[in-house]
Amino acid sequence: MKRFLIITTVILAILSASLGFGVAIASKLTLLKVFLSLAPTNILLPTSNILVLGIDDAFGHRSDTIMVLHANPENKEASLISVPRDTLAVLHGHSLGKINHAYAYGGIELARKSVEDLLNVDIPYYLCVNLSGIVNIIDELGGITIDVEHRMYYVDSAGDLNIDLNPGLQKLSGKQAMGYVRFRSDGGDFSRIARQQKFIQALANELIKRDNVLRSPKLFLGLLSYVDTNLSSKQVLGLSLSMRTAFELGRVYLAVLPGTDLMVDGIYYWQPDKAGLKNIVEKYICGKQVIT
Repeated sequence: MKRFLIITTVILAILSASLGFGVAIASKLTLLKVFLSLAPTNILLPTSNILVLGIDDAFGHRSDTIMVLHANPENKEASLISVPRDTLAVLHGHSLGKINHAYAYGGIELARKSVEDLLNVDIPYYLCVNLSGIVNIIDELGGITIDVEHRMYYVDSAGDLNIDLNPGLQKLSGKQAMGYVRFRSDGGDFSRIARQQKFIQALANELIKRDNVLRSPKLFLGLLSYVDTNLSSKQVLGLSLSMRTAFELGRVYLAVLPGTDLMVDGIYYWQPDKAGLKNIVEKYICGKQVIT
């Protein structure tokens, strides 16, 4: 779930910084027209749910990062729910299987509908991030600073994966940062999800530094080249404004879909806890008070 990050790797970072870069290239993205035609008080994107997928072409074009972003501009907050890639779910129009297989079987639409069915909420929008390209963005930034929890060493020559990190606070290159979030030998997906959250914070902090915000539009255009979305330019601007505000106010909330381990015919699955899933949705998407 990457290799995130979003997205959990990357997407928050992309969105939190995109306003600063977007103004610089407004004519290219038609954002200038939006600024001129809409009053500042208008909400460019209402409260919405967005599927965020992290796709790594280097690893078989699979969705190893699956998240649902709930953006709430009215309350100036946002929530990110990470869905473990091994989650057992009904793949829309297919049989039971791992949720990350949906993208392989039917692309973004099957993935979107399957996650909708799983959470029982409408998810009209998607953001698909090519995480292999994020390596170049991190290198363009000069690296990102992360406190590596412990020694990480793993070599997979066939998969072109070479992770060799020592513990401690340090600046990581793009390849090192991707190795950090890909490492799985210390607890599997849930340890990776925790690292993805640290990765998001580190990348977002680097992107919103004044020196980077004021740099050439080349960096922002590079970010956009790795993102596929059905959001319009106006909606991207609205989401960027909303996410930037939520990030600066410390109102970005992270959660992981609860469940238990399950083995079926020697295959590992993450079986969602129905009550826990409902609570997560009600708390982070519906905004209800949940008593546990």
